[in-house]
Amino acid sequence: MTTTPALEVSARDLDDLRRRVRETRWAQPWPVGGWEAGADQDELRRLAAYWADGFDWEEQRRRIERLPWGSTTLDGIPLAYLRFDAEGSDGSDRPARLPIVLTNGWPSSALELVEVARRLAAPSQFGGDAADATTVIVPALPGFPFSPQRASHDDQTHELWHRLMTDVLGFDRYAAHGGDLGAGITSRLAQAHPEAVAGIHLLAVAAPAHVDETTLTDEERRYLAAVQAWVAEEGGYQHEQQTRPLTLAPALSDSPVGLLAWILEKHRAWSDCAGEVSRVFSDDYLLTLASLYWFTNSIGTSFRPYWEYAAGRTVRVERVSVPTAVAVFPHDLTQPPRSWAERSYDVTRYTAMPRGGHFAPHEAPELLAADIVEFLRSLV
Repeated sequence: MTTTPALEVSARDLDDLRRRVRETRWAQPWPVGGWEAGADQDELRRLAAYWADGFDWEEQRRRIERLPWGSTTLDGIPLAYLRFDAEGSDGSDRPARLPIVLTNGWPSSALELVEVARRLAAPSQFGGDAADATTVIVPALPGFPFSPQRASHDDQTHELWHRLMTDVLGFDRYAAHGGDLGAGITSRLAQAHPEAVAGIHLLAVAAPAHVDETTLTDEERRYLAAVQAWVAEEGGYQHEQQTRPLTLAPALSDSPVGLLAWILEKHRAWSDCAGEVSRVFSDDYLLTLASLYWFTNSIGTSFRPYWEYAAGRTVRVERVSVPTAVAVFPHDLTQPPRSWAERSYDVTRYTAMPRGGHFAPHEAPELLAADIVEFLRSLV
């Protein structure tokens, strides 16, 4: 693949970003520091200073454009994707394992999945067995960096994924993986197309459509209590993005530092970083992500899946009948027990990971890739 996404950023746009960062109108300081009330202002100022004077966007752009990009248009919807062919294949040979489509969550991009994709497509380069190699497709979510938003609220992303895998790329059967928003897309994909989706691997699961509370186990009750506590403590962003996203979007689309704060705070709170975001995410990683959202003006459109779900415009997961693997990372937003997942899925594999959080594909790609490999072996 030689096609690259539209990452041409003019000198004027780059200068405008740097000017906006330098001229940020900072909020009045509070008599509380650190992360207690949101993004730590000292850390935010430090990152902003590097963004304005030091961060090399051109280097990051060249790195991104060297990736194996492809693109297509489905019903007038442009879609960018990464394709990592299985090692030993010229792209036309069928790999030993099923091809797999990987889907990221929010606030992220397709780039988060690159290291997992590399390990799945070329396992021998990471100490694995070349016989496990499979072709990996990583589509860029519509409305996120690299792919423009869908034209209609009625368009369903999982149907775009199925058409990409079958009509465009020619795969009769395939597997799928997803976390966060990507887990929902993956679940709906398997529910809608069990004849093509051989199995799915998830980092999060959909809640059962109907629950008889008298059947809940003690473990499930503790899990639901933990979810309620998380929503009360951490769920403000979700409520805003579900209910009034177009009130928030102009602010984050106009202030690069506001955008950075929104992204930064989540990467610290949701990762296995022990409170120090730099232990897991480099400055260049965070600023590349923020720059991608900024230059593509996609933070507002990335909110659409939240609003569409809350507004009832997204297909609900009722029951997924294909084999399902669930990998639970200890610092992810929630840790659903196996019995809870089994209420909606045919769970054939359940793994409690030793470390990692919401951004597991970046935090622990070797753990995630190894678990996917084991699952794919069971599907062949």
